[in-house]
Amino acid sequence: MAAKEKGAAVDVLEKRVSDLERRIITSEEDVLNLKGSSCLGTLNNVQKSINKIGSKYARIAAVWKKVKELEIFLSPEFLENASLTDDAKADIIVAGESQLKACADQLRQIEDLKKVVTTEPLKDLPTWSAKLQPLVEVHIQQKEEFNAADERLQNLLTAYNNIINLLSKEFVQWDNTLTQIEQAMEVKPAD
Repeated sequence: MAAKEKGAAVDVLEKRVSDLERRIITSEEDVLNLKGSSCLGTLNNVQKSINKIGSKYARIAAVWKKVKELEIFLSPEFLENASLTDDAKADIIVAGESQLKACADQLRQIEDLKKVVTTEPLKDLPTWSAKLQPLVEVHIQQKEEFNAADERLQNLLTAYNNIINLLSKEFVQWDNTLTQIEQAMEVKPAD
């Protein structure tokens, strides 16, 4: 009885393949390409060719093996099973606790500083800015005067240092000359 059931299953499959062939083969060109063979025969030939190539080249065989694994990973069932459990999500949150606390503190600081930015004194800023403009101009003028006075002072200090250096050299020369004269006077015998 099992043989009859298998035969019936094969008959059903052959009928389904024949229906598919009729739906797929719609033009004369398709009929010529098949050359009297069925789609099933063509698929068998393609499978044999792929197996021959796989046996010749080890890399292609490895790719075919990986394709089956990729199909498993790309299936919707795998994605559903691979989602994180509630415990794993909780562990991730606990691991990032310090970052979450730091972020919360920063958000509180922003909220506190927001109150400072929206205060009344800052609303009067344009009027104060107009009042400060003359002071800014005076400050710029005083800075220019300071720079000019500083430059004059630097020139005077340079001139003073040059004069002191020249006087020091003159005094050293006079001291050497006096020392030589004194030594010459001591050396002369008394008459």
